[in-house]
This record gives sequence, structure tokens and C-alpha cells, in this order.
Amino acid sequence: MQGGDRAGIPAGDAVPVHYLLRSLGRADVLVDGQSVVWPARSAEELLWFLHANPSGKYRPDILWQLWGLEDTPASANRFRVALHRLRSVLGRPDAVTEERGRYVLHPDLIAASDTYALFEALSHCAHSPNDRTREELLRQALASAQGEYLPHLHGDWVEQARAQYRAAVVSGYLSLWKLHCAARECSLAAQALVQAAQNDPLIGEDHHQHLMICLSSTRDRFAAIEHYRRYRYFLAHEVSDTPMAQTARLAERIKEGEQTCVLRQGEQLGQSAGQESQEPAT
Repeated sequence: MQGGDRAGIPAGDAVPVHYLLRSLGRADVLVDGQSVVWPARSAEELLWFLHANPSGKYRPDILWQLWGLEDTPASANRFRVALHRLRSVLGRPDAVTEERGRYVLHPDLIAASDTYALFEALSHCAHSPNDRTREELLRQALASAQGEYLPHLHGDWVEQARAQYRAAVVSGYLSLWKLHCAARECSLAAQALVQAAQNDPLIGEDHHQHLMICLSSTRDRFAAIEHYRRYRYFLAHEVSDTPMAQTARLAERIKEGEQTCVLRQGEQLGQSAGQESQEPAT
């Protein structure tokens, strides 16, 4: 839809407009539930570039980082045309504002995006003292984190934004793992670690060690060793490296059937002590 038809409405009679910016999976921008039709790709690219840089950017930086252009009269005109189209499509002249030379996407539009919802939930989680509330906030945040960030766009700027988004998702799953592990909800802890590793195979090797331990406890040693072998294959073929000696030794201990989970070891010791206390004296 085109947004220009709202421009003539007097301010006092303006009808609230609902915006939704979907950046994950299939990117889309909806105004009152209808997908916008971009008159030119440059207008859409400008929107998402400013979305990925919420603190704003100067025009020369936008021209160079987004389109690889020097700040010349011709490229400045291209920028003005893209900016005009962006504002017109969204139906609001303040969609992008200039603040001391920096062009900034309106906060309402930033807040209307799916990634904003993710970061807000993660932020609230970090400040919540209650574990169950934190778990609920984490699950709410991660439920919206489905799909790659702006998969149809390319460039260094979008790769950096994807890395930040991916790091936030991984951080969320690791926080969820810690909560479940502390509560001794081992299966849920293992699921959270699996999700973290799938989103970023290059998370710290200590997390892969924890995942091996969790899998050996919640499934069996074969699942743990299968993950170790996949991780070893990934390191060899993607980064020309090998697992740490500590990880290799952990795999051998699991192969031998050793209980490597400290919490499970404590449970077993407690059970053994209980059984001994119940044996009749001789």
C-alpha cells in the first residue's frame, strides 16, 4: 500500500496508524496490517539500514556504508529521493528525522520491529529477580526470534547487524540453560544448549563440553559422542582447528560410561548414602 493518502489529514483528526516491521525470516513492513509496496529498492534499503543503526548515521556514512557511494551532488540527490519515498510509503514525514546532521529512524518505528521485542524481553529478563519470571521472559523473547535477519539484503552493515542479533539469541538460550540447570531440569537445559549451539556453532568450547555432559545425562553417551564428533568435524572443516585436549578427554570419559554431571554425581552420592542408612545394622 502507499502511505501518501494520509498526508492531507489534519493533525487533530489523524487516525492512529499501526506499524509492524518484520526483519526476521521474510522481511516485511506492514501499515495497518497491509504490506507496503516499495517504489524503489533504495527506499527499503534505507529503512532497514537505519533500523540496524537506531542511533542514526550521517549522510556520508549512509551513502558509503549502504551503497558504496562518495558524498557527491549526484549521490546526495539519490539519498534525498530515497528518503522522500521512505517517508511517503510510511505516510509520516517524521519517519526519519535529522538530528545535528544524523538521520534517525523514528523511535515508534524502531519499537514496532520484531528485533526490538527480542532485545526488550532480554533486557527485562536481566533485571528480573524471579527465576520463573526470567524464564517466561526468555521464552517470550526467543519465540519471536525465528529466522535470519534481513536475509534478502547483503553488505557489511547487515552482516554486522546479523551477528549482533545472533549473539543476542545465543545469549538468551544460554541464560535459559543456566536457569534450567540450576533447577535441575536437565532435559530442558539440554534443549536450550542445543539451540544455542545450532545458532552459533562457534560459541565457547566450554558450552559444547556442557552440552556433551547434558546429552550423556538426559539421553545417553552415544548422543554425547555424536555431538562431539560433529563438533570436531565442524572445527576441522570450517576453521582448520581441533577440539581442546580437555574436550577430547571428556569424550573418552563419557565413552567409558563415567557420570560427568556434577549435579547427577551429587544425586547418586545422596542416594547411596540414603540406602546405606536404611540397611539394618548387623
